[in-house]
Amino acid sequence: MTDVNICLLGPLIVTRAGEPVEVPGRRPRTLLSLLALEAGTPVSADLLADRIWGEELPDNPRGSLHTYIGRLRRVLGKEVVRRAAGGYILDLPRSSVDALAFIDLLDAAEGPEAYDRLEEAIALWRAEPFDEPSGDSLAERTRPWLVDRYLAALEHRAELDIAAGRAAKAVADVRRVVGDHPLRESLWVVLLDALDAAGRTAEALEAYEEVRARLADELGADPSAELRSTFSRLLAGSSPAPEVSQGQATVPAQRVSEEDMIPRQLPADIPSFSGREAELRLLDAVTISHDAGCPSVVAVHGIGAVGKTAFAVHWARARTEHFPDGQLFIDLRGFGPGEPLSHAQALTTLLIGLGVDAASVPAEVDAASALLRTTLAQRRMLLLLDNARDSTQVRPLLPGGDSLVLVTSRSQLRGLATREGARRLALDTLAPAESAAFLRQRLIDRTADEEDVRALADRCGHLPLALAVAAERCSRYPDLSLTDLVAELDGETSRLAALEAPLDPISDLRAVFSWSYDSLDEESRRAFRLLGLRPGHEIGMPAMAALFAVDIAAARRLVDKLVDANLVREHRPGRFVLHDLIRDYALEMGSEKESGEALLRLVSWYTHSLVAASEADGRSFRLMSLDPVVDGVTPLSFATSQQARAWGDREWLTMGSAVRLAVRAGLLEPAYQLVNKMFSLSMRHPPAETIPLQELGLDAALRAGQHVDAAYIRNQFGISRARVGDLTRAITEFRGAAEVFREAGTAAGLEMALSNCGQALSMTGSLDEAVAVLEEAYAVADRAGMADRARASLIGLAEVYVRMERYEDAVRLVQEEIGYASVDVDSSASPRMTLVDALIGLRRYAEAETHLRLELTHRLEERNRWGEANVLVRRAVVERETDRLAQARATLHEVVVILDEVGELDRTALTRERVEELLASVGSSASADRDVDAEAAQGLGGGVALRP
Repeated sequence: MTDVNICLLGPLIVTRAGEPVEVPGRRPRTLLSLLALEAGTPVSADLLADRIWGEELPDNPRGSLHTYIGRLRRVLGKEVVRRAAGGYILDLPRSSVDALAFIDLLDAAEGPEAYDRLEEAIALWRAEPFDEPSGDSLAERTRPWLVDRYLAALEHRAELDIAAGRAAKAVADVRRVVGDHPLRESLWVVLLDALDAAGRTAEALEAYEEVRARLADELGADPSAELRSTFSRLLAGSSPAPEVSQGQATVPAQRVSEEDMIPRQLPADIPSFSGREAELRLLDAVTISHDAGCPSVVAVHGIGAVGKTAFAVHWARARTEHFPDGQLFIDLRGFGPGEPLSHAQALTTLLIGLGVDAASVPAEVDAASALLRTTLAQRRMLLLLDNARDSTQVRPLLPGGDSLVLVTSRSQLRGLATREGARRLALDTLAPAESAAFLRQRLIDRTADEEDVRALADRCGHLPLALAVAAERCSRYPDLSLTDLVAELDGETSRLAALEAPLDPISDLRAVFSWSYDSLDEESRRAFRLLGLRPGHEIGMPAMAALFAVDIAAARRLVDKLVDANLVREHRPGRFVLHDLIRDYALEMGSEKESGEALLRLVSWYTHSLVAASEADGRSFRLMSLDPVVDGVTPLSFATSQQARAWGDREWLTMGSAVRLAVRAGLLEPAYQLVNKMFSLSMRHPPAETIPLQELGLDAALRAGQHVDAAYIRNQFGISRARVGDLTRAITEFRGAAEVFREAGTAAGLEMALSNCGQALSMTGSLDEAVAVLEEAYAVADRAGMADRARASLIGLAEVYVRMERYEDAVRLVQEEIGYASVDVDSSASPRMTLVDALIGLRRYAEAETHLRLELTHRLEERNRWGEANVLVRRAVVERETDRLAQARATLHEVVVILDEVGELDRTALTRERVEELLASVGSSASADRDVDAEAAQGLGGGVALRP
């Protein structure tokens, strides 16, 4: 069993009894690598399938997996590859897999035998693993980790060589790999130490300048605190004094001028820095205030990767003349790998920078802070405190006197603003033009189409670090066009995967975001993860309360913490946004179970809030039964119809996004129920926005096996088709829904679908058939004892009478049987509008105008602009027919304004063409064309609304 050996540290090599064997096929080789990395441990079939195929699973993944297992058994033996509980196991000792032996040796590299273990482990490394086509998941997930362990081992061995006096060997070993990993700063630290120990300090200083310039050019970043500390140590070090022979003249020691003692600690500026003109001017204004004698603390805050340090350094570098006594810089390490600097560490570093001997720095923080203030009291300096964790970390570092403190942080540092009067400057993402300029500077060596540059900047979310990583990828791969990179970013499930830099944590967006995430308490982390689900561009506080399953007060506290951490931004009062890349990170951090439960709560909140909005607006759509409100959710309530409508219009696009998210998550019934309840709101929006949602809801209902519910949505879909003028398709949908209702014995649904079908038929000119269908609808409602629905059918019949020019019948039906009250059957139908059309047909204009005044008052109270336009166009007809042509023209121009504002929401009711025809005829006298009144009455759509 142990005669099989598998070598993963380089191209895959498999031997059996000392002889190489071939494993054919990319996926079988991936499978073998996955099993080898867990040798001796069972691996589940589901995990193997996920690692091999990802999202491109075959129809029968377990069957395909079994086939690949069979191939491996034929090559390695059945006793080596065998089935285990829920999956498969490669039954080999860890020593038979070089990668596992490598890890074991590194883990054992402690004590006196550490050097030998490191030597053995490093000797196993042939090349970077998984660099052949053996599985993307291995290259993405496992290779970076193994490479990191290998480089850390080289660094450790080099440190042991330096300590043992083998500095030249350490230099050679590190030089061999630093070129392949030029952004790994820990390698450069070891190289600098090795060169210094070998007596090659000048080379060490050159090496530092090389890495500093590379970090600035490629990442827009400064060297780490450890690398800067090594550099400072090199500068402070003294070479051995040369021996002086007898009689040889000695060189007097060089005097150090006072100017040389002024600290100049600012990191190098980024040559390709661009943009931020407005923010730089704001900082200049603070400097003017400082020059006037106001002590200043300025806090620059923003999300990770937004370029706070680069911005602060760029500004400070250009304004050093304002601070003649020097500039101090310290990385407080508030966010990042490792622990934040303690007060004692930070104070010691600052005081040493000011020339205080380390032994003279008091151990107590208060005493050290007082010494800092005393030392700076008569100086005019700039202190750049970079990457602060919070206000508490900064306070002991604040000087008195004339010095200016510039703090950068991911935290908003509200405490500094409150107690110390700090001025805060929020640094947002770059403007689109600035992002494009940033990329053009980084891509100066290649010709790039402007549209591609703008598209790449957009996909990077205008975040400086993301832009820098994207530009670096383009530089690294000259054959990679910007178009290809944009397509890759569009195709990635998460753009973070296309913008990752796993071997350099300070440049990897996931790592950068993780430092903010890790700083949160668990409750805030959960809230952050769930906010990744937010549909649409923005989200309000009540929706977040539903998402988090907390009350509004608790939601406000949680969101406030996220805002303070600059993970969430309040871009207008009560509306919050996440940067797209941060949202991608939040989604990655969430679990499927947690996300599914939260999304269900959010959809339930929207659905039941819509029910409340419809009831407040006087329209209750109750035919389709709903799931009860999910636990932890409190729907909104509305005091007025105006309030309900304003909320609905504000959330319209977000609700559509929620439907799409729910369908993708498999929440079919909640998704289509939300679509159904959006209908009333949809009537105030263009059908082009509504139809795709209804198609999605209809498909979800059918997939859920809920055919009656699907018929309700099909009926709504028919109304939307009618609104765009596709009456043939609308009639088909109404008839299809009616058949389902008829078979299910659903009288209310049947009456509704038949009434809508009759109305649509009348609009096509099939008037006799329309009457027959509407009479059937009335009979259905009458037999079922549904008085309001019977009235609604009669309104439809009256409208058809108008189209048939049976005006007296229409008037009689409205005045004697229907009445003027609205019909409480999920409809916005207005009997009065149908009556007006009949009265216009009868040329009883005074009566028509009286009813129009009442109807217009009602529409204005509703703030229903579309309804207002429908009333006004009828008033214009009356004004024309009574020879008030100037008034008619003015009224029609009002209609045009409304159509420009809201669009053609329903072509069955009113069209621009019809308004233009009326405007063209306004110049004619009434006697010149007395037949237009009938046409006017028939062509305006009547007062009946198709019903959902």
